[in-house]
Order: sequence, then C-alpha cells, then structure tokens
Amino acid sequence: MFGEKTSKIFPMTLLADKKTDKTESNEIVLKGIPSSPGMANGRAFVIMPELIIIPNILISVDNVPAEISRLETGLFMMIGEIQSALDKVKGDSQNISAILETNLLILNDEFFLDSIKERIKKGYTAESAVVQEYDEQIKFFKNSKDGILQERSFELEHLKDKLLATIRKKITNHEIPENSIIVAQSITPTDVVHFKELKVIGIITEAGGIASHSSMLARSFGIPAVIGVRDAHNLIQNNFDLIIDGYAGLITISPSDDFINSFKEKKSKEEDRKRELGELIKLNSETEDGIQIKLSANIDSPDDVKEAVLVGCEGIGLVRTENLVMSLKRFPDEEEQYKWYKEIADRAYPNPVVLRAFDIGSDKYLEGLPHIEQNPALGFRGIRFLLHREDIFANQLRAFLRASANKNLKIMLPMISSLNEIEHSKILLEKCKKELSDKNVPYDMKIPLGIMIETPSAALLADKFADAVDFFSIGTNDLTQYTLAVDRTNEFVTELYDTFHPSVLKLIKNVVDSAKWKKIPVSICGELAGHAAATGFLVGIGIDELSVPPGMLLELKKRIRELNYKRAKKKAREIINSNSSAELMKLLEII
Repeated sequence: MFGEKTSKIFPMTLLADKKTDKTESNEIVLKGIPSSPGMANGRAFVIMPELIIIPNILISVDNVPAEISRLETGLFMMIGEIQSALDKVKGDSQNISAILETNLLILNDEFFLDSIKERIKKGYTAESAVVQEYDEQIKFFKNSKDGILQERSFELEHLKDKLLATIRKKITNHEIPENSIIVAQSITPTDVVHFKELKVIGIITEAGGIASHSSMLARSFGIPAVIGVRDAHNLIQNNFDLIIDGYAGLITISPSDDFINSFKEKKSKEEDRKRELGELIKLNSETEDGIQIKLSANIDSPDDVKEAVLVGCEGIGLVRTENLVMSLKRFPDEEEQYKWYKEIADRAYPNPVVLRAFDIGSDKYLEGLPHIEQNPALGFRGIRFLLHREDIFANQLRAFLRASANKNLKIMLPMISSLNEIEHSKILLEKCKKELSDKNVPYDMKIPLGIMIETPSAALLADKFADAVDFFSIGTNDLTQYTLAVDRTNEFVTELYDTFHPSVLKLIKNVVDSAKWKKIPVSICGELAGHAAATGFLVGIGIDELSVPPGMLLELKKRIRELNYKRAKKKAREIINSNSSAELMKLLEII
C-alpha cells in the first residue's frame, strides 16, 4: 500500500481503514486536530487501552458492605492521585488547578456517590454500579447539542475507566522515558500533569476535543498535542520515530533524513524567535498604570495562525475569508468553507476568532466575475453583494455556524452602512441556524455577531448600530477613504489619503464612545492599529482591542507597556480638539 517513496497524508476520517507497514515506506503522515501548539521529535510511547468488561453480576446482601468498602478505597486512592497532581502544579496558574479540582468535585460529589452506593445495595458489584451510574451521566453529555458538553463525556469515560482500574487494583505505573511522545486512546488531566513531570515532549490521542481539560492543560504546559487521530495506538508502534506538529495537527511516522533536517531548521528558527522576543510574549498587554489592551492578529489563512500563536496573540481579530475565494478563483461550497474555518478555529483555540464574511468588490474582486462598475469602491461590494447573492451568503453563514461548535468563533459583517443591512443579515443567520437545528447539527447558538465600521454613515450611527450587534471592529483604511473621498488605490491622490486627518480620528472617537455607552467591545483592525504614532491616541480614547499582522504584535505590546493611560487620555482630548493634521501630528509625537 505504501510502495511509493513519498510522504502520504491520511486525514483522521480515513485512518481506521489504513495499515502501517514501515518496510514499504520511509515516511507516513497522519492528520489529526491541532490541540496544543508546538513541534517535537521523539520516540513513541504507546499506552494500549485496557479492555474492561464488567458483567452485571448480582451479589448477596452479605457482600454489600465489602463492595461499598472497595468503592470507597478506590475513590480514596484516585482522590489522592489527583491531590498529588494538584500539589505538583501549585506554582502554576489558577486555571490549571481549577481543571484538576473539577475532577475532584466529580469524585467527591455526594449525590453521585450515593447513587452508586444505592446500586450496590440493590445487589450490584462496585464495578457494575460505577459503570451504570457513569454511563447514565456520559449518555446525558453525549446527547447534548453543546459541543463542549459533548467533549466532557470523553473525560467522564476516562475517569470511569480509571476508577474501575483502581477498584480492581489494576493501576499500571508506566515507566516513560524522557523525551517521549505519548500515543494513547485518551488521557485525563492528571495524566498530563504526570507527563509534564516525566518530561514528555508530545501527546497524540484518538479521542478528546480541543476544549477538553486535558487539551487545556497541554497548552498551559507547552506540550505539543494532536488529538482525534483515529486508531493511533494501532497505527503507531512503540519506539517509532515521530515528529509531531501541534500547529498543523500532523504526525510524521519514520520521517526521512530530509524531513528531520527541515524540522530541525524550523525548530531552531522557532527557538531563536522565542529567545529574541524574550519575556515580552509572557507579559500582559497593559499600560504602565494597569489598563488592559487586548492584542489580536489579522490573518489570511490557517497557516498564519502558527505565527500569531507564537507571538502570544490573544485572539484572531480578523480572518479575511475572501482570500479563500481568491485562492480558488471561485466561490467555495459550504463543505470546503467549513473545513477551512474549522481548521482556523481549532488552531487558535481557546482564543476567539473573528471571521469576516466575504468582502468582495472594490479592489478585491474575483477573476471571472463582472467588474464593470465605473466606481467599484462606491458600488456593489461587501454586504451589498452578499445580500444580493443570498445563496452565497447562506452557504458561508452555515459554514461559519458549523465551525463554531467549540464556541470560539464570531461573525463579522463587512461594509455596513445601514441598520436595514444588519437586520436582513440577522434574519438570514436565524434561518441558517434553524436549518442546522432541524438536522441536529451542533453549533454555537449564541455566536456573537459584529460589524465592520468602515463608512461615515456607520460611524455616525454607531450608537444605533450598537443596539443591534455584539461588537464593533473599525476598518480605518476604508473609513479614511470614504471620509476623505480619496481612492486609496489611486496614485494621483495618494498624498490626500491621511488616516490621521482630524475628521477620521473624530469619527473613530465617536464609534468608541458609542460602544462604551452601549457596553459592547470595540477593536481596530485597520493599518492605524499598528501605526506607532497612533498607539497612544487609540489607548487614550478607550479602545478595547487592537488587531494587527502577527509580525507587528510584540512591538505594539512594547509600546502599550510604555504608555501611561491617564496621560494618553488627556492628550487624546487635545488631539480630538485639533483642527489640522500638522497640529495633530505634533501632539501625537509627544504622547
């Protein structure tokens, strides 16, 4: 099957049908879900799942006390194991402790424990009672329409198996060598703490989700992880040489020398980058007097997420989805879009991702489509095109919703100029939600909906628009163009295109004030967000979030950390009251 001397990539949906034959291929690539970013090269340590069959054997009344004692002894041992893990992470963040404490709460839940004991009193063994009670809870979570609750069923399943093994005194302490890459069916948060202590460098699992507690801990500890790799413990054998890519969700089995050299080069560059950036990645994005400014990244494709994560972004503030259209030279179908959006959402998780609906038109048009407008910048673009082509818009909205099951996606509408456009879009969105609900397709039923503020009409009516949406994002490039009546792609009027024009800054201030008044978040994702001269002004007027290309993010964080918010706020008031760009620029220079 693997006779060719080239790498083969198998998506997770096909893995169960494949057999691994090392003798016929030097290099095999498996595809999973990226769960924790990072890259590592090491030997596989495969933890084979134990097949536990618990028959519903009835016991006599005389044996009930002994079975309850077995249950309590097993619980005591498991609680001790989790408590030991808690002690090991005392110096880490509170979020890490909270994840482990969740498992403790489940094991210590009196109602849960009493229900298991009642089953024992009815004549079932401790194991049978545990299986019955846990399976009832697992079924509840699996049947939930909430994707995150569904993922909790995997954790309960593994917790159940651990408890059964403890009761039966079949706990195995694996002697895992340092620099191993774990391959397992599933793992618990306690396992991840144990792996960290043993200096495990990667984790591959068949089950679990990116929102699971185990995945969260792997991210917190900086251990690269790929999940959802079907039949991994059979496809990967002990001591296989592996390269794990937690950015892209790829596992390379028996990598070639060329691939290993390429990996080492990438890894070296990654480590150099981290050293170069030093402690800045770990530091909060806040002014010297403690005002938090969220920093996000603008991206064009799933591959861009890696760089954004590497520099410590707090989210993806703008995904230009029209780039998918441009690369394909056609409008992608719903399934193609879903896979593209989900890959971005998975790679960025748990950070939020803002997906902007297709902004087609003006200087961004699809080859082959009519492009005969005399003034396309003022014509059939953005939301106007989408509402005209509801078939294309509905496909995209359904793809957005399907990719939102882990609740880290937001939808943003481009080029809004009237309340009517928002209302029509919301009606279509609700229609798409109903279609998915009728088919029992999971999605985030409360997915946030926001708009781009790019036109003077939107900026002036921001207080009205704020009642209809969940967030604003200001696109300063188009806002400048439309406010000053200057085509930003026209070389004859380049000198008139001035993002620092007093009128533009006053409109931005009006949008921020309206958002603050209506208590919705407001960000800037245009070029002004990364401009060195604008940082003090934007912080001073109360912007919540700045979204820039990944390469600009850390320099922006450095500038923010050197600012004093109170001084910036005072200076911003002076800037807003200035009447000329020259006067304004002088004020900007001394913030």
